[in-house]
Amino acid sequence: MDVNKKVAIIKVRGMHCEGCAKSIEHALRLVEGVVSVSVEVKGKTVTVEYNPELTDSDTLRGAIINAGFNA
Repeated sequence: MDVNKKVAIIKVRGMHCEGCAKSIEHALRLVEGVVSVSVEVKGKTVTVEYNPELTDSDTLRGAIINAGFNA
């Protein structure tokens, strides 16, 4: 992992299917500084690699909440 990147693992409530996962992934990819997104529907988690100089975990959680889910 690059020195300028961090990883956030976020628990998500309200995610039940691949459609939910795609909505969350899309919302997170719109956040400046997000490098990669991996959504695990069964485990109800989202793993986000991001540049901490451009965004933070609170902003990532906000994107998930704005997409209609609880983070």
